[in-house]
Amino acid sequence: MTQVVILGISGEAALWQADLKAGTITAIQEPLSGELANAASLRASGVTITKGVDFAIAASADSTGVHGVHEGDG
Repeated sequence: MTQVVILGISGEAALWQADLKAGTITAIQEPLSGELANAASLRASGVTITKGVDFAIAASADSTGVHGVHEGDG
């Protein structure tokens, strides 16, 4: 199973690392190098890169779906 996911949100320059095992999300510090730098360069030019992700939605914290996730079972 994938343990880390790299995220970039449309309209934001920063990239984020979500560590699924640790349950943390942290900003990736620049300067980037290697394949991550190449991917960030493509992203900056408007290319959308998806690999190994079969579902993702960006939503504001005010949207109903996101709000329900944080409410828990009660």
